[in-house]
Amino acid sequence: MARLSGSEGDVSNDRLFRLGGLSAALGGGLMVVDVILHLFADDTLRPAELGGLAHELWHVPGMIALPLALLGLVAIYLRQSTEAGRLGLWGFFLLVIGMTVGAIYSTLFHGVFLPAIENIEAGLFEKLVDNTTAAQFYRGFVVQALGLGLGAILFGVATIRARVFPAAAGWTFIAAALFSAANEVFSEGQLIGRILFGAAFVWMGVELRRRKLAG
Repeated sequence: MARLSGSEGDVSNDRLFRLGGLSAALGGGLMVVDVILHLFADDTLRPAELGGLAHELWHVPGMIALPLALLGLVAIYLRQSTEAGRLGLWGFFLLVIGMTVGAIYSTLFHGVFLPAIENIEAGLFEKLVDNTTAAQFYRGFVVQALGLGLGAILFGVATIRARVFPAAAGWTFIAAALFSAANEVFSEGQLIGRILFGAAFVWMGVELRRRKLAG
């Protein structure tokens, strides 16, 4: 197979970055859509329909958002990997873990667990959720504390220092992490944090698409 010349390689990489930017922007936008949908339906303890849609169906935007955002995150990191250094690498690594575990947990919870509890004796589920389970602990520690907390802060700081993307986009990651952590203090914190995460991905995805590779 013939090797690409330098200019051809740059064009190919530029296309991949633009596709990654599109993936990040779409994923971030769907994250925001998912938050907005949750404002109209409470499925904390029981499956809930929304506008006649079954519980599993109206969660589709959120489930699609996460893999798109992950693909976009890879492109965002690669675009600034040299400038971001080890700090960016650790932030990226933790974010990937947090988002992946979060996606698996959310899929199992909304697609398997909640529909199954319709067959559980009334009142029993409410008693179960009053106790801290292993799943809740791992989700809180791995997803929120390490992944979406420390990982987002490190990635945000690395983005600010790298100066490849706007510094404000890095600050948006940091603000998202702080609001998510504040969920224990006020319930709206997680919703605001998720909106900010979505906004950060949209912002950096758009920037990734419009910026040309450094020559």
